[in-house]
Amino acid sequence: MQPKLICHFARLSESDFQTKAGLIVASLKANPNFPEPWPVPAPHLAQIEAALVVYREAYRASLMHDMVKIAERNRARDALTALLQRLVQYLEFVAADDAPKLQSTGFDLRRERGQADFTEPLGAPEGLKLKHGAFGGQVDVHVNRVIGAGSYEAEIAQGDPTVANHWHHALTATSGMHMLLRGLPAAQTFWVRVRAINAGGPGLWSEPASIMVL
Repeated sequence: MQPKLICHFARLSESDFQTKAGLIVASLKANPNFPEPWPVPAPHLAQIEAALVVYREAYRASLMHDMVKIAERNRARDALTALLQRLVQYLEFVAADDAPKLQSTGFDLRRERGQADFTEPLGAPEGLKLKHGAFGGQVDVHVNRVIGAGSYEAEIAQGDPTVANHWHHALTATSGMHMLLRGLPAAQTFWVRVRAINAGGPGLWSEPASIMVL
């Protein structure tokens, strides 16, 4: 069977869809297998990244369970999904059935029926450290490298960090050594946690740490 990318995300939760889309964007930035600019009709990576920002903002606005905001979130998700599905056709054409190249995109690969998945889930990152950035409202996040990770996701929360709904996506980065959170309100305390991501999906969350923003 020829390697193909999975471009249907309906089964993913909102949080998992954000993570997957963020991983795809991070994986394709400066990816030597798929150098930009990409020809039409493939969407530009900047266009996909902008749609991801719109979706994340709509998702956060929908957390108050306002039906209008939820409808806006759904439309933003559909728009982002459509861009990703258009991109798949171009990626598969360029990769020419080269599975390692396709794996570098951040998309999941379809497996042959009966084929086992040997991708082990990634463990929780260790060594989480938080420090103030060079400017107000910034927090510099560091974790030790996780072997096999393709990217890292950071989430932030206020209040009780054991309440799942308090957490929301902050950023996705290709390295956990220097993740800079920006635009946080001063004199407020935030919790931060990080997980590593590879082709098999997200790993376990690190133990959270807290910091008061300056």
